[in-house]
Amino acid sequence: MRPSLVMALALGLAALVGGGGFLVARALFAPAPIVDADSAWREAAWPFLRDAWPAGRAFRCDAAHCGEEVMVYARVKMGMCDCVAGVADDDDLERVSDASLLSPRMTAEGPGESAELAGLKTRLRRYRTDGGAALAVLAGGRNCNAFVAMATARHALSPQAMDSVRSLISTPAMSRWVASRGG
Repeated sequence: MRPSLVMALALGLAALVGGGGFLVARALFAPAPIVDADSAWREAAWPFLRDAWPAGRAFRCDAAHCGEEVMVYARVKMGMCDCVAGVADDDDLERVSDASLLSPRMTAEGPGESAELAGLKTRLRRYRTDGGAALAVLAGGRNCNAFVAMATARHALSPQAMDSVRSLISTPAMSRWVASRGG
């Protein structure tokens, strides 16, 4: 064989093996799906610019299932919360919250409330953005890491929508994903 043909075949084989390895690695390290095909929720792209924390995961529930289109954004922030108390009060919640990604100014609708969710002691607080959108921020901590989730809707987060948000966050798949990120 001619040297140029041998070289072309070798390069082609190397590209094929390398490309195959890339696809295998991508399949092995891609995050597992959190929502089932029959769920009201659909995963969406993380819409926010990169910051000091890894990108999280975004989910969308349409109006037919949640009463109004609802978006949920969730991520783990390593080393971001009190290692003993977790997210203990509203000040802790606001410190770890990602709410500023949605709106620079918002008004709390009242004090936050404690809850147990997805194996974490969490805190939930509702807000209104300057644009009038409804926002609920939920944060919990474990192992010095914070799990932060935000649910937002254009007008209101109804009890039906909040039940659906809680169900999404409480799935075993979400718990596994949070644990895989250190939360």
